[in-house]
Amino acid sequence: MNNSYNSFFRNSDLKVNRYFAQPQFKSQLIEASKHGKDVFYNEVRKLNNCYYARKLQGDISIKDIFLEYWSAFKEKYMHRLKRPGLIESIETMIGCHNFDNGYLFYECPNCNDFYMIGFSCHSRFCSSCGQKYKNQRTIKVSEKCLNVPHRQLVFTIPSQLRPYFQVHHSLLDVLFNSVKETLNACLEKNAPKLYKNEKRKLGFISFLHTFGRDLKFHPHIHVLIAERYYKNNGDLKCFNFFPYEYLRITFQNKLFHNIYIHCRDAIKNKKLSQELFKLCTHLKELYPRGYYFYGPQINKDKTTINDIKSLTNYIARYASHPAISERRISSINFENNTVTWFYDPHEDDDITDESLKKGRQEITESVFDFMAKLIKHIPDKGFQQIRYYGFYSNKFLNKISTNKLFSNAQLNKMLDNTYWVNGLKLSFGYNPTLCKCGSQMMINLELSYFP
Repeated sequence: MNNSYNSFFRNSDLKVNRYFAQPQFKSQLIEASKHGKDVFYNEVRKLNNCYYARKLQGDISIKDIFLEYWSAFKEKYMHRLKRPGLIESIETMIGCHNFDNGYLFYECPNCNDFYMIGFSCHSRFCSSCGQKYKNQRTIKVSEKCLNVPHRQLVFTIPSQLRPYFQVHHSLLDVLFNSVKETLNACLEKNAPKLYKNEKRKLGFISFLHTFGRDLKFHPHIHVLIAERYYKNNGDLKCFNFFPYEYLRITFQNKLFHNIYIHCRDAIKNKKLSQELFKLCTHLKELYPRGYYFYGPQINKDKTTINDIKSLTNYIARYASHPAISERRISSINFENNTVTWFYDPHEDDDITDESLKKGRQEITESVFDFMAKLIKHIPDKGFQQIRYYGFYSNKFLNKISTNKLFSNAQLNKMLDNTYWVNGLKLSFGYNPTLCKCGSQMMINLELSYFP
């Protein structure tokens, strides 16, 4: 059997994934084989990746967990589910692809076969829709990027501050602003007068991540920054020196100052502002060199399309889906109401000696504890986890129209891949609207359901 048909895509190793071989599918596979190898394997993959096949193979979805336990969880913890849009995000995700919420009906023009697809929920808490959202965000970022070297910067906060950010989500805006002010201060530091006279601007995109691999609340900012600054005459000049010591200290000072001002003026909680002032003063003594900061160049010579695309995919992924990949959920015990999941510690990434690594960590905990860990990472309604600054902001949309990293044709192809049919082709290797008779199914709007 041709290996390109055999195991390149998920659930396509036909020696292992045998759902298609069940007797009730024999006639449709015989029909598909009459119309060529592509049609046959398309039908095989379509069967192997259906909901029931994935359940038999042990796949566990976040949606299934919430379908089973959400009502009980909501009743018990309703007093803790007060954030804007939180319940809406969860219940929208639970109803994703539910035919009661609408569907599209595709039918074959040559036989009686048909295919129905329920409407997507578009919730960022949905594993399925989160993938599409991530791809769309990646395209949005990609269309901004110039064909110049870039680098990734990461700004984190000390663990002692995390509980305050978890309770007061408006502090996440403070984190974004502190990173922006820190980078602008770095540009101004080199030439203060020219910075003002020439109205110099950096171009960068900030991504908020609120979790690590262990699912703890750990807000930090990833920044994709161009190694250029923009002058008011339209010129772009090289800027590739980022003094790490200065950035660490400046970020610490900006963050502390902005936290205090925000608590005093926006939250208007005198007790909270005094408490945080004392804590921040203590943290300055505890971390005299500032906070953890990471900022390697992506490519020493020149940023390539693959560099930007892979990095943007990586960064946008964590701002666009639930806090855990469903492949990391090992099992669920409905009798004991427990979930088992795993993660590989970040600390092991840079260790070459296997004996020194912590190794894969497996967690078994109550379903409610697991659900609570996921829920705390759902963003508030309307909260933007990806933000554009400087000459990458919308204000500069038409001011820098040349020297783009991606052509319009490349961007259109990327956009075309987000269409649900093409997404399934790329991820699982099958076209859901290709009939077993080899014909392309057509949408029938009269038989579709639009609530």
